[in-house]
Amino acid sequence: MHTDLEGPTPKSVGAFYDQVNSIVARVQGGSMHHGYWTGPDDDSDFATASVRLTDMMIERVAARPGARVLDAGCGLGRPGVRLAKIAGARLVGVSVSEQDVRLANDLAHAESVADRVRFEQADMAELPFPDDSFDHAMAFESIMHVPDRMRALREIARVVRPGGRIVLTDFTVQAHGRDDDTLVKVYDSWRVAATPIGAEDYPEIAAQAGIVLDEVTDNTDHVKYSSMWTYLELRRYARDNPVPSEVDQILDVFAPTLKGTADRPPLTDTELEHGWRQMLTEEQTQGMVIVVARIPAP
Repeated sequence: MHTDLEGPTPKSVGAFYDQVNSIVARVQGGSMHHGYWTGPDDDSDFATASVRLTDMMIERVAARPGARVLDAGCGLGRPGVRLAKIAGARLVGVSVSEQDVRLANDLAHAESVADRVRFEQADMAELPFPDDSFDHAMAFESIMHVPDRMRALREIARVVRPGGRIVLTDFTVQAHGRDDDTLVKVYDSWRVAATPIGAEDYPEIAAQAGIVLDEVTDNTDHVKYSSMWTYLELRRYARDNPVPSEVDQILDVFAPTLKGTADRPPLTDTELEHGWRQMLTEEQTQGMVIVVARIPAP
């Protein structure tokens, strides 16, 4: 199991995604973020559920044609490119992963938006842009890779003009589960750096970051299916294809069920899905929120 003794750094997070981004995107429907399912009877595939969540973010950013948007932690660029095409906006995305940036720029060219969409390698906690250089910003499941949320939010707020919006998603954990050994291993395997928080912590986080909080929406019951499908599809992919050690580390968290043990073969895909679905009927320890904030007027 991988372990960063002092927590993930921008360099180690970038190196991680250099290795796994294409595989994770493959099993998560083209992007690298959760999907949104309407409920247990929603049989949407991951690609459909992923776009649904992307569109919820785009709606909240509410960029007008010509607006300049920062995508902080852009992944492979699909959400940013989609926002630019739907809103008619200009977009700059940043990632600590060199491979993210290369593939995201390839996508912008393939989608014929490279004249107003670009991606570059940068740390969202140390952005290489002047003050007030963007109208809005979004951070899609990226802020949890930064050890200090407040620092990242202050830096994003610095480059967004007064009145502009910051829209982000963040992982949450119930208080009773924050020291759970499995959760620690899951976070470590995905290079999550930030201290686990609850949705109730965001008013204080926003206040310390100097931004005005407008919305905190808990989507746990709609995104909770994402982990089940991610691990199932990663296992299927790893059975048939060579994978980097980083993917093995992700699967090793649940090795007894996903990979089997000396005393027991791995559970079948059907058995695993049944077990996951049973757990998803219970109260969830891990969750996700959408956060909408704005930069106050001076």
